[in-house]
Amino acid sequence: MKQIYYYIIDYKEIHPIKFWSIIIGVIIFQSVIFYIINRLLKSTRKIKTNKLEKEKKLQIEAKPEIVEDLEPSKEQAIINNSNSSKLLIGIITAQIAIIIFLLGIVFFYEKTADNISENPSISSSEYVFGIDVSHYQGKIDWNELRTSHHSIEFIFIRATMGVDDIDRCFERNWNNAKANNYIRGAYHYYRPNENSTKQFENFKSVVRLENGDFFPVLDIEKESRFGREKLREGVLNWLKLAEEEYGVKPIVYTGLKFYQHILKGHIDDYPLWIAAYSGKHRLKPVEWTFHQFSEKVRVKGIKSTVDGNDFKGDLIELNKIRITNTNTQ
Repeated sequence: MKQIYYYIIDYKEIHPIKFWSIIIGVIIFQSVIFYIINRLLKSTRKIKTNKLEKEKKLQIEAKPEIVEDLEPSKEQAIINNSNSSKLLIGIITAQIAIIIFLLGIVFFYEKTADNISENPSISSSEYVFGIDVSHYQGKIDWNELRTSHHSIEFIFIRATMGVDDIDRCFERNWNNAKANNYIRGAYHYYRPNENSTKQFENFKSVVRLENGDFFPVLDIEKESRFGREKLREGVLNWLKLAEEEYGVKPIVYTGLKFYQHILKGHIDDYPLWIAAYSGKHRLKPVEWTFHQFSEKVRVKGIKSTVDGNDFKGDLIELNKIRITNTNTQ
C-alpha cells in the first residue's frame, strides 16, 4: 500500500496536469455512474410499482373480496424500495470515500514528505539527474547521501547572495560535493536592487572554480524597483564579468514565466536553467539546458525536500559545460 501511495504522489509531482485531469475524470465518471444507477433504480421501482398496481387493479376487478389479501404485495414494494435506497446510499458512500482518498493523498503528502522514504521514481527519466542545495537544507549527511537510490550525478550549491552575503553552508557543501565525487556547481543569488559589479565581486571572492566544476551560475528570480531595462542591464553586466573572468558562458537560472516575460531575447546566448513545476511538457518551446522540475525530491541524508533537476543530454554533453584547463587560460 505504501508503494502505491508513493507512486501516486510522485506521479502528481512529475505530471501534475495529467494527475489533476485523472482526478477530475474520476469524479466526473463517478457522477455519471451515480446518475445512471439512480435513473435505473428509479425506472425499476416505477416498473415494479406500475406492475403491482396493474395486477392489483385486475384482481380487484375480477374478485373485489380479495383486496385485503393484496396488502402483502404492497409491503413487498416498500421492501424493494428500501433495498434500492440502501444500494444507492452504498454507492454514494463508496464514491465519497474514493474522492476523499484521492484528495487526502494530495494534501496529506505536504505534511508527511519530510518523514517518509525516498521517492526515486520522481528522478527516473531519460535525462541526467541532479539536485541543488543551500543552507535551507541544513547540515547534510554526505555518507547517507552517497547511499541514495536517486541517480544523482551533479549538485548545484548556493554560494553568495547580493553584494556581501555568503551562504553559511557553502564551504562545507562545496568541499563535500567534491570529496564525494559529485559534479558540482556554484550559483549566485542575484538581488536586483543592488550593484551588479559588486555582486559579481562577491561571488568571485568566495568561489574558486576548479577543473571539472560547472560554469558559474546566476540565479535571477525577482524584478527590480528600477525597472526591467535596468534589471536586464545589471544581469548582462554580471554575466559579462563572469565570462571575462572564467572564459565561459555562465548558466542562467530563472523561472519559466520570468524568462518568458522579462528575460527572453536578452539572455538566449547563455545556457538556461529553467524552473517549472507543472510538468516537463511545459518547456517544449524553450531551448533549456537544465530543468528544475520539482521541489519535492526526498533524498537520504537531507532532512528537508530538495529541488530536482534534469540535464537535457548525456554525461558527454554535460562535460561541455564544465570548467577545463583551457577555459581558464
